[in-house]
Amino acid sequence: RGVSAATPGAHARPRSLWPLWAMIVIFALPAIAAWFFYLNPGLLPATRVNRGELVEPVRRWPSGLALTRPDGSAFDAAACTDRSTLVVPSQAPCDAACERRLIDLRQIRLALGESRYLVERLAVLVGDAPAALGEPLAGTQVARAGVGQEPALQALFGPGPDIWDRIYVVDPFGNLMMRYAADAPPKDVLKDMERLLKASKNWIKGAQYGHR
Repeated sequence: RGVSAATPGAHARPRSLWPLWAMIVIFALPAIAAWFFYLNPGLLPATRVNRGELVEPVRRWPSGLALTRPDGSAFDAAACTDRSTLVVPSQAPCDAACERRLIDLRQIRLALGESRYLVERLAVLVGDAPAALGEPLAGTQVARAGVGQEPALQALFGPGPDIWDRIYVVDPFGNLMMRYAADAPPKDVLKDMERLLKASKNWIKGAQYGHR
């Protein structure tokens, strides 16, 4: 009986799985890297996208800081909780530069669209503050501080003699977490607030699905 012919392909070399594994690794790397840096934020590169200067560590709004409203009633910082607050401290009376920064805050808030309802504006005035701000600044909360409260405000907003020329951000939990240089353009504050509010919304949405 003759030898049967070999079946075609019987001795073909097995197909390599390396291309498949390479594709799996390429597509999985971004997710693995994101998860790794989420668990190890200290290893993230130093480059940041925020325009303002992060206050590290964040500073809790002092519970013993005795501030009053223009009508003489006590100012309760809890009134600003659950919202981000843009703060302008100034030595009273609020001069032209102070008013300009407060007008910037109004414009920044308006530019946030629907998210503006998540943002408060606060002027902290040290000394003989006026009973109320001008009409263009209506809607800005005013907290008056006596001269004796100035060291506590220096500790909160400082260091540096230019704390009265800056804009600050207090998060919804009452933490001072960012500040801007005296010459920072308003668009820098706007960009950071847009990112901050977007991240806050995403966190809340994730928490609703159990990603706490």
